[in-house]
Amino acid sequence: MSRMMSIRVIRRLSLEEVQGRLREMEERHGCSFEEFQERFNREGGVELLEDYVEWSYMVHALRAYREGEEFDCVIEEERELDRDLLSALTPRRIELLYAIPGLPVRSINDLAERLGRDVKNVYNDLRCLERLGLILLRRRGRSIVPELLIEELTFVFE
Repeated sequence: MSRMMSIRVIRRLSLEEVQGRLREMEERHGCSFEEFQERFNREGGVELLEDYVEWSYMVHALRAYREGEEFDCVIEEERELDRDLLSALTPRRIELLYAIPGLPVRSINDLAERLGRDVKNVYNDLRCLERLGLILLRRRGRSIVPELLIEELTFVFE
């Protein structure tokens, strides 16, 4: 009997990611959120519920941001832990995930120096973590600063 492994991730979505997901929802359903909400209220149905909840949450987070609040949109995802994902989560990359919130840094160079690692290797590891949606690399002036997006990462063995 083979066991399935996955990871459960609770993470913050970036503003850009939310905007992209909202566009995808509009394309998938062929309407605006308001039109979808009217449809959901008329028809209901479990098949529309998941999209309605996700779409509504993102729309409200974006509205709050536009009204001056700090942008905050947290989701929970479960991903199959395949060989590619498992090989991407190396001890050095996990060390970076742990270090980013604990070491307020001004740049990737600063982070590499504090960890005693080569800047190029740290940059490559950060790019991999960004592709996985675990961090965001933000430009601040002339520097690029890593920002942790995940709040929780749990390995699940079933």
